[in-house]
Amino acid sequence: MIPVKTLPILGSQVEVLISSEMTEGRSVTLMEISPPGGGPPPHMHQNEDETFHIVEGEYEFLVDGAWVRGVAGETFHTNRGSVHTFRNCGESTGRLLMLVVPGAFQHFLEEISPLTIPNDIPTLIDIAARYGITFPPPPA
Repeated sequence: MIPVKTLPILGSQVEVLISSEMTEGRSVTLMEISPPGGGPPPHMHQNEDETFHIVEGEYEFLVDGAWVRGVAGETFHTNRGSVHTFRNCGESTGRLLMLVVPGAFQHFLEEISPLTIPNDIPTLIDIAARYGITFPPPPA
């Protein structure tokens, strides 16, 4: 599938396959292309549920406080309100198909795409807060 748009997101590339506009805001379908070690910090969405399908590579998912390893063909889901993340734990680039409900998450990604880490962390936190996304502190 040819992406509607491609966004650089904090060291990874995110292809918008089915945009929020195409679904009248009900969902967005994305392909995350992440390098080894790539993935977001642990975070929580107030508004979105996410389903992740590993297309290529090996990933680890933080689910209910525990890391779970997955390989191509496996699918994981996180409900809004749960702290979660994923990371490419393989030795090559991975591809992760993501369905996010509702689709406003696409607009968050568009806003953060110009940011770099660590320089823009305060800006990232501010933008995330407007979308109901928080980054909990690491456990003690």
